Amino acid sequence: MTYYLRLLFIIFSVTYGVAQEKNEIEKRVKKDEIPKQAKEWLKDAFEQKRRTKWYYQTDGVKEVYEAKLKQNKHLHSVEFDLKGNVENIEIKIKENEIREEAYQGIFDYFKSNYTRYSLKKIQIQYTGEADDLEDLIDEDEIENLVINYEIEYYGKTDKNNTLWEGLFDANGKLIEKRSVKLKLTDNLDY
Repeated sequence: MTYYLRLLFIIFSVTYGVAQEKNEIEKRVKKDEIPKQAKEWLKDAFEQKRRTKWYYQTDGVKEVYEAKLKQNKHLHSVEFDLKGNVENIEIKIKENEIREEAYQGIFDYFKSNYTRYSLKKIQIQYTGEADDLEDLIDEDEIENLVINYEIEYYGKTDKNNTLWEGLFDANGKLIEKRSVKLKLTDNLDY
């Protein structure tokens, strides 16, 4: 009997480790609640004055401040830790803006794992040192930056249709994925 209990525990542990959930909470905050360092970095990087919305975001483990703004007809999301250090920049893009080196790998993954899929949101994510991230914005340089793609998509299998968030590297290889749990307010139709 204990053999079967151990086996069930192992199966549950492996399944739980693979199928993470995204339970993100995001709330709007006032600019004066944001660390000075984050506001200064944003002002230096986005030299022209932009309308910025600030948010506090947590998934239960990680806490960040997020600045959302628009530049060059793209929505930008800049994450800062609670001390005001920049962590990454995500830029919302369209499918045809995915770099060629990543495109094939990403869509091969979708085709081999789902009977049908549809994309909800695509973001190119840049991480690196603060100065390098600033150069991305004000000089369009991508030196020393790690490039990933964060894609929200519906993936249909024989058993279910789930909303997922997948993180893919610059070559289109899946790094991690987690199911997205929508809040009740996200599901209300008026």
